[in-house]
Amino acid sequence: MSDSVNISSSSTAEATAPAATTHEMHGHGSGGTSDVWLHNLEATASLTIASGTLIAACGAHGALPSSAVSEWIVDCLVPFQLPIFYFCLGFLYQRYRTTRTKRTWAANLRRELALMGIPFVAFTILVLLTNSLTGGAPPFTIGTLVESLFVTPVVPVGYFYTCLIIYAVTPTVKSRRNARGLIVAAALAKVTIVVLLSLPATASFAEHLPYALTSVAENWLWAAGGMAVALYRGLPILRGREKVWALGALWIAASIVTFRAGWIGEASHAVLDGLGVLWCTSLFATVFRGGRQNRFFGFVTRYTMAIWLFHGMFLALYFHLLAIAGFTASATPGLAGLGALVVCYGAPVLVMGALSHLGKTGVIVYPARYLPPTPTAIIRKTPR
Repeated sequence: MSDSVNISSSSTAEATAPAATTHEMHGHGSGGTSDVWLHNLEATASLTIASGTLIAACGAHGALPSSAVSEWIVDCLVPFQLPIFYFCLGFLYQRYRTTRTKRTWAANLRRELALMGIPFVAFTILVLLTNSLTGGAPPFTIGTLVESLFVTPVVPVGYFYTCLIIYAVTPTVKSRRNARGLIVAAALAKVTIVVLLSLPATASFAEHLPYALTSVAENWLWAAGGMAVALYRGLPILRGREKVWALGALWIAASIVTFRAGWIGEASHAVLDGLGVLWCTSLFATVFRGGRQNRFFGFVTRYTMAIWLFHGMFLALYFHLLAIAGFTASATPGLAGLGALVVCYGAPVLVMGALSHLGKTGVIVYPARYLPPTPTAIIRKTPR
C-alpha cells in the first residue's frame, strides 16, 4: 500500500467518538495535531507510490519516454514508500493499543481482521476483475481468487495480508528491553531474507518461499522500528533541520551512486529503505512539528488510502479504453500523459467522494469510519 496506507485528540476520545476521523487510515485512533506529521507522511508515500505506477504505465504505452530520472524514481524513490507505511503502522499500534494479554491480543486481532480484511477482500476482487477486463494477470477465476486471498496477494493489497500476520505475532511492547528484543528479532529476519535472496546459491530457494514468510521477514523491521520510536517517544529521530537535510542529501547521493553503478538489489534496497524511512520520518516530524498543517495536505490526507488502492486499476482501465477507442498513446504522448495524471490522482478522489455518499459503500476503503468504536480494553489509556 496500507494500504497507508490516520488517527484523535486522546485515546479515550476514540472510545466515545465515531469509528474514525476523516483522516483515518489504519483505524488506530488519532492524537489530533500531534499526528499531523504522520498523516502527511502517509499521504506523501501514497502519492509517490502512485507516481511510480503512473511512470511505469505511461512508459509501457509510449506516453512517456524512458529516462534515467524516471528509472531512478521507480527503482529507488518508490520502493521505500511501503516501508514508511509499515513504520507508521507500528508507531500507531504501539501508541494507541495495548495487547499484552491473550484477551486484548485476540480483541485487537478481531478488529484488525475487519479493518484490514474488508479492503483486502474487496480490492482483491476488484483487481482481478480489472485484470480480466484489461487482459492483465492474474485474471478473475475461482482458483486465482483463492490463491490471491490465501497464498499470494495481488498488488497493492499484500500490505494488509502482511500487516495481519505482523499483528498476530507482535504484541505491543511494554519496556525498552522488550523493544530491543523485538528490533533484534526483526533485524535478524531481515538480514536472513536479504542474504537468502542475494546469494546465487540460495536465491532460487528463497524466491519460492511462501509470500507470508518473505513479506513479513522483509517488512517486520519497519513496523518494529515504529513501535520502538513510539515507546521511546523519539520523534523527530534526528533533531535539527540541518541534520535532516544532510541525511536527505546522503540518501539522494547514495541512491544515485547505487543506481548508476547498477547495484540495485536486495541488499542495496535494505540500506536505502532504512535511510529513506529515517530521513522522511525525521523530515515530516520536524516540518510539521506542533501540528502545523497546510491546505494541500489538509485535502490530500483525506484520500491517502483511496489514491493508493484505486490508482493502479484506474490507470489500467484508462489505457485499455484508449486502445478500444483507437487512440495510440505514443501518437499524442502529452495528451495521453495528462489524462493519465488526472486518472491517477483525480479519479480516486472522485470515486471516494461518491462512495462516501452512497450509504456505507465507503467501508471497502476506510472500514474504521463505519465500524463500531474500538473496544476500550485494547486502547492504551495514556498514549506513549
